[in-house]
Amino acid sequence: MGKEGFKVLQKAKWEEKNMGLGNLGDSLSNLDLQQLTQYLPDMDFPASKDEVVSEVQNNGAPQEVIDQLKNSSNDSFNNANEVLETVRGNR
Repeated sequence: MGKEGFKVLQKAKWEEKNMGLGNLGDSLSNLDLQQLTQYLPDMDFPASKDEVVSEVQNNGAPQEVIDQLKNSSNDSFNNANEVLETVRGNR
């Protein structure tokens, strides 16, 4: 394998290792409801922002998801779709 091939392989391994949301990479805009709800299995809505943050943290959500919620201006969420829109940056 040449030098260029090695660099490509290194980059692919780095990207695989650093994709906190599986195939989402750095973009939370690709997160879907099914992926998000795995971090909210026992969440009853409506729920406060603190309750949602606690639930996703306790269920192993990537730091990017937790940060988006913590930095959100929302005080509460009526359903998982509202949480998803916030995590995606649409709210």
